[in-house]
Amino acid sequence: MATDTSQYLNKWVEQKASYNKRDLLLYAVGIGCEDLRYVYEYDSDFAAFPTYPVLFGFKGTDQDVISFPSPAMQEGPSNPPLEGIKAGLDGERYIEMINPLPADGAELTLKTRLIGVHKRGSGASVEMEQLVSGSDGTLYYRLVSGAFLVGAKNFTDSGETNSKKIDPPSRAPDTVVEMPVPSNQTHLYRLSGDYNPLHIDPNMAQMMGFKEPILHGLCSLGFSTRAVLQAYGENDASKFKSVRVRFASPVLPGNTLQVEMWKEGTTIIFQTKVKETGKVAINNACLELNAGAKM
Repeated sequence: MATDTSQYLNKWVEQKASYNKRDLLLYAVGIGCEDLRYVYEYDSDFAAFPTYPVLFGFKGTDQDVISFPSPAMQEGPSNPPLEGIKAGLDGERYIEMINPLPADGAELTLKTRLIGVHKRGSGASVEMEQLVSGSDGTLYYRLVSGAFLVGAKNFTDSGETNSKKIDPPSRAPDTVVEMPVPSNQTHLYRLSGDYNPLHIDPNMAQMMGFKEPILHGLCSLGFSTRAVLQAYGENDASKFKSVRVRFASPVLPGNTLQVEMWKEGTTIIFQTKVKETGKVAINNACLELNAGAKM
């Protein structure tokens, strides 16, 4: 009998998270920021880079090195127990800013639920929605993550999907930005809370099917978002509304990312390629700017 996945939907799990000003600085450096508004706490425009909340589900309230999976990851909702699962991959991310995070740090509440399970290729797409709120009830962010469970079978589709197909326009890109990734970038990024050994331990990387440690997909997301926001939003976090990406292939530390962009009003469609190989690393991607943002 096929697993009825609807029984796992919409069960909110609540947990705590927190961050301080140093966490914001460390994350900014971890995605290659050089703009003082993100890397210098006394800058008059100091702010959290808008993709920082992707780390809360890893970090929780911890301020020290943590295991992987982390305590916060284990406190959150579990994927449904489907038959045949061989591996879980980070497939898609959507990050929407409702209100900017306080620049001085904050105590937060994360509310997370499973919103959909759908057949996708040789497995299942499993989507989680997370709401990030302050202790006073202010809603700061809405995030949706899409995991791909390789080999999952014998289950019924259920719930909704946040996934969208976004094709680049047929014309040449309006803007192309190249972003070299330093060879030690994973060493920095992991310090924000994602301590998956895949990204630093050569032996673990080989055990997981890679020749060497790969860049965190969420680090590639940060680099790419930074390129788009700088090109079309004056690198101003207040002009960020949302970003959506699908991870297509891995990036190695030391690679150069080419971010190709097409401006469609306040929507910037983009894709990220690895210059050295020509492979697309991020696709189905767009960044929405707030209406009225100067571009």
